[in-house]
Parts: sequence; C-alpha cells; structure tokens
Amino acid sequence: MKNQWAHNVCVLIVLISLGCATPAAALDLYGFGSYWDKNDVEGSWGAGLGVSLPLFIDFLRIDGRIYFFENSDMDTDDSLTLVPVDLGLQAHLFPDADLDPYALAGVSFLYADADKIDVDSTFGAYIGAGLDVKLGIPFFKLFGEAVYRFSDIDTALRDDVDVSGFTANIGLKFNF
Repeated sequence: MKNQWAHNVCVLIVLISLGCATPAAALDLYGFGSYWDKNDVEGSWGAGLGVSLPLFIDFLRIDGRIYFFENSDMDTDDSLTLVPVDLGLQAHLFPDADLDPYALAGVSFLYADADKIDVDSTFGAYIGAGLDVKLGIPFFKLFGEAVYRFSDIDTALRDDVDVSGFTANIGLKFNF
C-alpha cells in the first residue's frame, strides 16, 4: 500500500513538472530574398529556403538552407550561377523574446555553373549574425541576417575565382 502511494505521488510530480515546463521552440520554415556581394564576381540578387530546429536546448538550433543566385557576370563575359547549400548552427540569445538576436556559422557546398567555361563546385564556410522579430501574428516572424561567405571556385581559364563576400538576407519565418 505504501509503495502504491509513493508511486502515485512520483507520477503526479512528474506530470505537474511536465505541465509547468515551457514548450520547446519548434520547427522554423522560412523563405527569404538575398543579395551576395562577391569579391571577383559581380554581386547578384537571389532567393532561398531554409529550415531550422532546436538542438538539445532552445538557444541552439541546427539550420539548413539553400540559395539560388543567377546571372553573376564574370570577367570573361560569362554568366555564373551559384547555388550554396548550407548546414550550420544558430545560437540565439533570447529565443522567446520579441527581438531575438543570434549568431550563425556553418559549412557550405557551393554548386557552380557557367554558360561558356567549365567551373568546379566546391566547399566553403560562413559566419554571421541575425535578428528575429515577432510580428504579433501567431506563427510568423520577420528576420534579417548579415553573413560572410568564404569560398573559391576553380575555372578552366584561371585557378581561383574568389566568391567570398557579404550576403544580406531578409525574409519571413513560419514557426510551429
């Protein structure tokens, strides 16, 4: 009888604790517009899609995204298409606040294609900072980011084309 009473009390404590815990931040799906100012290639406008989800705690999120940049003019009178695919981490300072600044960093696979010359896809890295702003509308947040990319691509005409540079992103997150 005493064991049953102790068991019921323990179950009740666990249920109350679970009911009082704040729910973890859930999945973010987002779309954004972007501008990438590259060193050896003309800057270009693009767009992207991303997804992020909590990793162990609300403050740390794993982040995956894909961009599409077309028509970056090269010195060779050629047009370059770049498609970065990123995998990284976001470290949020105030994940439940109306204004949530965060840092982000990760690795990229950079798919590259040109119209007239042969270019090689490559790997790179990125580091940056962002800000999430709650809009007062359930499930939606506005965000902006400044990201610096580190990457070089090889071409048939010259060894390295430095496509490192700042990227600015602005978009809308759907959080559920």
